[in-house]
Amino acid sequence: MGKYRYTNPDAHGYLMEAAACKKVCKEIDRLVAKFNRAVEREKAARKTEFETVMQYRSEREIQDDYGYECITEEQYDRYIQIFRAGQEALENTQPTVNELVVSILKRINGDIYRDQKEWEFSALTPEQQEAERKRARESQKAWKKHIAEIKARLHGTEKG
Repeated sequence: MGKYRYTNPDAHGYLMEAAACKKVCKEIDRLVAKFNRAVEREKAARKTEFETVMQYRSEREIQDDYGYECITEEQYDRYIQIFRAGQEALENTQPTVNELVVSILKRINGDIYRDQKEWEFSALTPEQQEAERKRARESQKAWKKHIAEIKARLHGTEKG
């Protein structure tokens, strides 16, 4: 949309709103990256703990380590749960707070990004808006055609 000349008297205000949205999105992207790093650390810690637990040959060995105070009661409870669940304990975990934060931030960022695009669109002249609508319709048709081709290919290979 940067190639258009803005003639709408309200365009400046709309473009300022769009610029503010863009700035907020950039900051949220920074936060998403920060929390993604925390998520990756949590996953690595879960994997390490899982590998530690899987070194035990039986629940009795875990009980012995707890009895000899090699592990805490909290660790004992987790270790027994992990030992019983096996690989599923690693793969089917509840989302952590950091994972939920990332999800929330991405949802907020998506909303703000849509607002930014709406402000930019509002700054266009009616003719430019119509050209954008036409371009969007054509793009949507091309995308639907592409998806249909993929489905047809997949459907064709399943029959073969």
